[in-house]
Formats: sequence, structure tokens, C-alpha cells
Amino acid sequence: MTKKILNFAVTIFVAIFIVTIFSTVKSASSQSRNFRVKSHLQFDQKFSGNAFILDGDSIKVGGKEVRLFGLDAPEYNQKCFNEKNKEYACGQKSRDFLISLAGGKQVECFYAIKDKYDRYLGKCYVDKLSINEEIIKNGMAVIYNFTESDEKMEKLEKEAQTAKIGIWQGTFQLPKDYRKENPRQN
Repeated sequence: MTKKILNFAVTIFVAIFIVTIFSTVKSASSQSRNFRVKSHLQFDQKFSGNAFILDGDSIKVGGKEVRLFGLDAPEYNQKCFNEKNKEYACGQKSRDFLISLAGGKQVECFYAIKDKYDRYLGKCYVDKLSINEEIIKNGMAVIYNFTESDEKMEKLEKEAQTAKIGIWQGTFQLPKDYRKENPRQN
């Protein structure tokens, strides 16, 4: 009799455990879908001005600091390795690329929100050319999905990877991992 009760208790425990796991997974997946819908950003506010380049993914436009949306460039002091495993200053190269693309030029930025550092998260253009897309296309940053994925940016990144240009010419540490290991000294 005791064995039957023990078996019954174990069966009930396992059933409750399975139901709990299933409902947690189902709840998490529906929350994830809802988050994507809620997090869709509308870049409908804009400003423009001359661009001053801060680093590979941040600029000042008309005195407002903008974090370029959808990408993450190597940090200024970050090093990468080329196809011959030779170290080079990829963070500086990324910044230099952005300077050549937009530095001192009239830039128009569209934004939806600010980040935790009070920077505008923006999609910026110089002469109707997407700065964000050009950086990814030339392999000067990795895509960084704040919210939903962007198929065009993913395609541009894949093309840069295949062509082995920019940071894709060799090996590198993801900028977010580099920042974790090398926090800013204020």
C-alpha cells in the first residue's frame, strides 16, 4: 500500500512539474512575441546638422549625441587581427571610416527613443545615403538588434563577411564582449 501511495505521489509530482515547465515555456514565448510587437520603433522624429564623429557608431549632429541604431562598432582602442593574424587598430579604422563617410557633412537623423546614456538612437543619412547601412556593408561593425531583426542589415553583414572586408577580414572580439572586459574609466 505504501509503495502505491509513493508511486502515486511521484506520478503527481512529475505531472505537476511537466505542466509547470510547459506553461512557463509557453508563457515566455508569448511574452517574447508581445515584446517584439511592443518594441517596434517608429523613427519619425528628426533633426539635422553637421556631423562630428565620436567613434565608430556614435556621432554628434547639431550638438545632439546619436548612437547609430542597429550596429555595434569596435571600441576606439579595440584591436582586431587580419587574415595574416596581424593585429591592427580596428576601432580606429571604424571611426576613420565614419569620418570619411559623414565627418563635417550635413547629416539628417531620424530617431524614436534615447538610450540609457541619454543618446538618441538614430538612423542617419548623408545625401540620402544610409550611414548605418554603409557601416555594416563595409564591415566596420556588427549588427546589433535592439529590437526586431532587420533583414536588410543582416544581408549586408553577410555580404561583408563573405567578402572578408573590414573586421570580417580576420578575427575580432565582439564589441559588447570587449566592453565587458574593458569597462570605461570615467
